[in-house]
Amino acid sequence: MNDDVIRLSDLVPEYSRYYKVSSKEAAHDLHEVIRELHIEHSELQKNKLSPNDIFWVGKAGSPQRSTRIYNLSFEGLSKYFDLIRNPLPGLDNSLIECFCASDADFKKIPASAVYASKQSLSERMLNVGFGRSDFLLNSSSNSQPETSNSEEPFKTIELNYISLIINGLIELIKEVDKAHTEKPLKQEARERAEKIKLRASQLHSNRKKFDPSPSIQNLADAAGVKIPRSVQTIRKYIGK
Repeated sequence: MNDDVIRLSDLVPEYSRYYKVSSKEAAHDLHEVIRELHIEHSELQKNKLSPNDIFWVGKAGSPQRSTRIYNLSFEGLSKYFDLIRNPLPGLDNSLIECFCASDADFKKIPASAVYASKQSLSERMLNVGFGRSDFLLNSSSNSQPETSNSEEPFKTIELNYISLIINGLIELIKEVDKAHTEKPLKQEARERAEKIKLRASQLHSNRKKFDPSPSIQNLADAAGVKIPRSVQTIRKYIGK
C-alpha cells in the first residue's frame, strides 16, 4: 500500500500506539479533529473543504477508489470516532455510515474499506490548530520521538504552520490598532471595535503564571482572524 495511505480503522490504533494513550483517548482526540474540520467547512465555504478531499472509499484489501460513488461526511466520521470513545450496546463501531450516490441511499460500510491521505490529513489537522499529527508522518516509529537541542530541523509542514500563526498574530495587531484609532460610523462596526478592545485588554495581567493563550484565541474570534482554535497549540508555540 502507498506510504501516504492509511485506513480509517488504523487511525485510532496508530494514534494510541504513537502517543501511548488509550483507544478511547485516541478516539476522543480524533473526534475533536473532525469536529474542527467540520466547523471550518461550515464557516469557510469558500475553501470548499470536503471530507472527500482527504478520505475515500476503496476496498477492504485495496485503497483503489471504489467504482461506486460514495460521499463521506464529517457527521459520519464524527459518529465513527464517537462510537469508539463511547461504545453503545447493539451498535457496531467498526462501521461508518456514508451516502452511496450510486444507490441513492445511505450505507454502512467497514471502516477498513475507507482510506485517507496521511499528508492531506496531517495538513488539515495543523491548519485547525491540532499539533499532534506526527503519528501520521512517522507511523513506522515505535513511540513519540524525544526532543532535544540536537533535534532535526522542523519538517516543512510544521514551518508552514508556524508561518500561519505568525501571520495571524500580525493581523491581530492590525485589527487592534484599527479598533483604537478608527471611528466607525455604523453601530455594528462600533460594537465590533469595542469587543476587540475589550478582548485585547484581557491580555494585561499582573499574575505571575498568567497564560495569555485563551485571551489570544478570544481576541482572534472577535477580530475574525484565522489562528489556531486550540488553546493547547497556541500555548505550545508561545512556550507556556
